[in-house]
Amino acid sequence: MRRSDIKAIAIQMAELAADTAPVRVVVGWEPEVRSFYAHVPADLSEDTAVSLCRRWTQLIRKSVPDGPDEWSSRITVLRPQGTRVGTYDIGWVGHEDTWEAKDDPEMPDTEIWEALYQRLDAYLGTHGKSDIEANGDYFLSDEESGYADQNLTIYRLEFLTHELVSGIQDILKDGYANWIVYAFLDLQPPVAWTSSDGLEIHADRVIEKWDRPLIASVLGGQLKF
Repeated sequence: MRRSDIKAIAIQMAELAADTAPVRVVVGWEPEVRSFYAHVPADLSEDTAVSLCRRWTQLIRKSVPDGPDEWSSRITVLRPQGTRVGTYDIGWVGHEDTWEAKDDPEMPDTEIWEALYQRLDAYLGTHGKSDIEANGDYFLSDEESGYADQNLTIYRLEFLTHELVSGIQDILKDGYANWIVYAFLDLQPPVAWTSSDGLEIHADRVIEKWDRPLIASVLGGQLKF
């Protein structure tokens, strides 16, 4: 099945939900299972989410046959900030469709955190070198914090440009509007008084936490943002 066909199903799912709530459905990237991420309002109840999933299964089954050895499709229902309401698995011959609620709805789902991490890591890798030992331009932490954020350490100030930050914001705008990328300064070689929290990068704004006048006076030529 072509990816364009899966995207068409996602559009139809959003249209089908319109009489219940405004929902945005995004196609996932799992190779063996057709994955759909349904972004729903914060006040949508779990019961309503399950009801929507049952309606969506009828739509999906028109195009996606049940799998003989595993689930054919999966719907992950997400509230803002990436917190998961639950997951609905569909289409395994001999098995009933199942709903699995997230035990802790206040914490971002690990799969969602990992998906954003992979996108950011791939994007940053096209602009510089990552190295946990500070022998590169930056390091994107691969340890999950338990919150809707990602932590980026900057070792070379020239790496932090308007273009780089704008690209990070574009990624956040695509399904992670309430997430934050924290950019910390740990310049190498060390420069006195410049280590700081750096920037808070949001989808719609950037909050400067550093002492810009100090950074500019000491490293003005290297300051690109």
